[in-house]
Amino acid sequence: MSRLLYLILLICVQSNVSFAQMQTDICENDVPNDWNAVNGKLSLTGTHFKLGKQAVKWNWTAGNKSLIKVENNAFKTVASNPRSTFVVWIYNEVPVNDKLKFTFGDGKQNACNFEFNLNFKGWRTAWVMYHRDMAGKPTKEMKIMQVQAPASVKKGTLFIDQLMYDVTINPRSPMRDEQVPFVNPEADKAANAHWNSLYAFNRTPHFLQLRMQLKASDLADISKINMRYEDVAFAVKKEISAEKLKDIKMEFTSWNIARKANQITGRPVYSINDTELVTLTPTEGLKDRNQLSGVKRYTQLMLQVAQVFHSSSDQLVRSTFETMFIDLLDHFEDQGWSYGSGMGALHHHGYNLQGYYTSCLIMRDAIKRHGKLERTFKSMSWFSGLGRTLQLPQRLPSSNIDVFNTLLGSMLSAILIMDDTPEKLRYLQSYSKWLSKNIAADHTIEGAFKPDGAVFHHANIYPAYGIGGFNGVAPILYVLSGTGFKVEQAAHESFKNSLVMMHYYTNPYKWPISVAGRHPTGTWRIADVPFAYMAMAGSPDGISKIDTTMAGIYLKLNEDKKNKWINLFKNMGIKPAGYTNGHWNMNYGLLDIHRRQDWLLTVRGHNRYFISHESYPGANMYGRYLSYGHLEVLFPETTTDDGSNFKDEGWDWNNIPGTTTIHLPLNKLRAEIVNPDDFSGSEEMLITDEPYAGGTTLAQQGMFAMKLHGHDKYDMGSFRATKSWFMFDSLIVCLGSDIKNNLNEYPTETTLFQNYLKTPADVFSINGQVSKQFPFSTNGIPGKPLTVIDNRNIGYYIPDGEKVSFTKSTQVSRDQKDSRNTTGNFAKLVFQHGKAPTNESYEYAMLIKTDQKGIEKVATAMKSKQPLYKVLQKDATAHIVWYGAEQLTALAVFGSHVKTTDSLLMDNNKPCLLMYKKEEKTLKLSVTDPDLAFYEGPDDSPLTVDGKRKEVSIYSRNWYRSPSKPSVVKLLIKGNWTPGNENEEIKAELQPGGNTLITVHCADGLTSKIELLERK
Repeated sequence: MSRLLYLILLICVQSNVSFAQMQTDICENDVPNDWNAVNGKLSLTGTHFKLGKQAVKWNWTAGNKSLIKVENNAFKTVASNPRSTFVVWIYNEVPVNDKLKFTFGDGKQNACNFEFNLNFKGWRTAWVMYHRDMAGKPTKEMKIMQVQAPASVKKGTLFIDQLMYDVTINPRSPMRDEQVPFVNPEADKAANAHWNSLYAFNRTPHFLQLRMQLKASDLADISKINMRYEDVAFAVKKEISAEKLKDIKMEFTSWNIARKANQITGRPVYSINDTELVTLTPTEGLKDRNQLSGVKRYTQLMLQVAQVFHSSSDQLVRSTFETMFIDLLDHFEDQGWSYGSGMGALHHHGYNLQGYYTSCLIMRDAIKRHGKLERTFKSMSWFSGLGRTLQLPQRLPSSNIDVFNTLLGSMLSAILIMDDTPEKLRYLQSYSKWLSKNIAADHTIEGAFKPDGAVFHHANIYPAYGIGGFNGVAPILYVLSGTGFKVEQAAHESFKNSLVMMHYYTNPYKWPISVAGRHPTGTWRIADVPFAYMAMAGSPDGISKIDTTMAGIYLKLNEDKKNKWINLFKNMGIKPAGYTNGHWNMNYGLLDIHRRQDWLLTVRGHNRYFISHESYPGANMYGRYLSYGHLEVLFPETTTDDGSNFKDEGWDWNNIPGTTTIHLPLNKLRAEIVNPDDFSGSEEMLITDEPYAGGTTLAQQGMFAMKLHGHDKYDMGSFRATKSWFMFDSLIVCLGSDIKNNLNEYPTETTLFQNYLKTPADVFSINGQVSKQFPFSTNGIPGKPLTVIDNRNIGYYIPDGEKVSFTKSTQVSRDQKDSRNTTGNFAKLVFQHGKAPTNESYEYAMLIKTDQKGIEKVATAMKSKQPLYKVLQKDATAHIVWYGAEQLTALAVFGSHVKTTDSLLMDNNKPCLLMYKKEEKTLKLSVTDPDLAFYEGPDDSPLTVDGKRKEVSIYSRNWYRSPSKPSVVKLLIKGNWTPGNENEEIKAELQPGGNTLITVHCADGLTSKIELLERK
């Protein structure tokens, strides 16, 4: 039994797992009795094998008149299953410029067929979907398969193994390659094209001219790049212990690699995708697929062997490990990990092959000595997708975090393994231009780095993946810096901007749960190394050799530590970055960032372009509400406090701070994860039909607003709310209006906080009364203000405490993986809007880092003639707040040509966000159009027959690759005003009646800041 099947069966026994499909090796014990050779012979052999220890050997004798004929009832189920797929592995000892032909039919008529190119040596596979990829159409009468030998070779031999007549697989997975170039061509345009388009990448012609010879400066640059990349990619050169050498040799021996004449055999090296042919339950499949695949383990061994060779000074050890490496390399190629081979499917191969590229680069000279350099370069360039860098810049597809994280260094390794030739120079030039294009600001939801600094993956702000991208790109920018291959300045600035913004929304290490994607654990942390490499890469304009901003952030993240970078930066007089005060909007991520002193506050929303959450089987199973207005405050970590109010143990996923939600039983809140269409896997990524969500900023103050609408998938289509947050210094004003739904069974709530209790006696102050009791609950008094100081020294002022409840209790919940029950002690402050509310609202203010005196001052001031703030409007038309300390007014205007209570705004042509401040005869104004307009018009969600929105993949939307469209916001404001400085994007025209029409060009959800002067 093969190791793969043994492990699968072992897991099945141990975990009591049931399989949706189970395959057996029909080419192992005997030639299948329903296989017959015409003009040839079938036999079993152990010369080559892919599954088990034997394969079927087919000797044919009459060219294309030679056949293998199979009659089997397995084909009868194919016609009714649109995902039915035929799988086979074939070993070829001698490449032939001809094809096999596979034909399926009923014995009288052929129904469908495909051809398989034989221009290779070693193992190759085909995953061919009957309905989509074959010529013809499968029928329910099908029962016969014929395999026809090539016409151009009268006699020959092939080996066949792991043949599966009918297996159901994810239609996104199969990829075309040199053997089956017709398979799944649409994958070249799909969201996973960065994995699946190797065939297309390999057919990209160079668009740069080939120079006749290298200049001395070229050779110097290449030498510098080689030296730097060796420092980045190779392990520290040190002697390996005898015990470690023994372990590596034992691991090598376990692969059973053996040579006989010109043949090499050994244990199969499986792809991660082979597990798709044997389907585990979703949770087990995610957990065990790397364990089952083999390829990651194999390439890590290759890297270990190369590192021993690289670091050892013992010539016998070096000679032994050089032989071991060449054996590993040849067996790897023979197993199908070779140029032109798609291995059936290869998604996520970048994560599993990283050791391969680095090991080959380390062993470059040895590979060349054995005459295998050209072959290795071709295979490295194939699997890394190096051909993607050769496309014309204007035709380049967006590359994503997976590419930057796992393939960027791999592509450079493929280039650097080449001899120093003009062709190598051309590849380096193409690589630099490609990288510049791909790290520049991307204006769709597909690419990685956005104009506002958001880092994207899975069409969403995603720092958990972003750190992989930063770790991949930053070293390469350093390696290329100061050479003729450095990236363009705009690209450098874009990447730096994303790093800086990550620094702003971490405090200083952890980021908010609201942007954790499917990883709401509270344990993810910022990566520090990219800041060091970006510091070493110098300033974007190339003037400064050290970027002091990046160096300062690196020092901040490594206080009280020592290493070569820290010593260098400190010796240059660079100080650690301090905590930054300010406000930033990231409307591509629908994340607002507000910082004062040492704390960070963020607000997160969603709309019709950006998903509300991402849930996978066994990941974020209860996170439906994570961006329903999630407000978080992070303080710096200490030895006793992680700076957050979150703990998975006992966390009530219905009461995420800042959100307005319907409080559901856990079994109803749990994600019902499906594979909604052929564009995605098994995942849940819902979006609403409301375009309005976003923020704006002025004078380091800010606001954020959104229109919330529940998804029909969970019968929440009647659930709506209008929400806004006004962030002024340490004062945060939170408003909600038009809260409604028709769900009579469960209550609707707005959560102010849900705080983890380090001890049940954690102190809270309710209207000045200190409470240490546990458990404890109390309610506000109708018509009277309520003040609360929580256990994090955040104060809450609620003008009317009638519907507010405060509790301290032990909560029982489920962890985010849905793997176990959890328990924890929490305090919650919640607005209770009741069941099926019709027009509920709320108002409260937060004062960060305060005490009882501070919150009492707020309460007293709010009763005076000079309140801290005024809510001027709170309804479906607009939310408007005035902030007294700065004489600043902020407006969320939800409609076009609406009448508001504001004294300045008289008319508007579209929904927008505004903030303004008058200073004598000057008007400072910020304007943001929150609609990024990836498409225009009504919501494009497909509907069911009863008019409800269907769940479909975000990748299925026809605007997925469409750029954000700029817009024009026109505002009629009271008075006669003129622009304070020349700006082509801003126009001010005096209108009849003495008022001014302001025309503002907006783009990318960015804030347009305007200064107007009063006309005399």
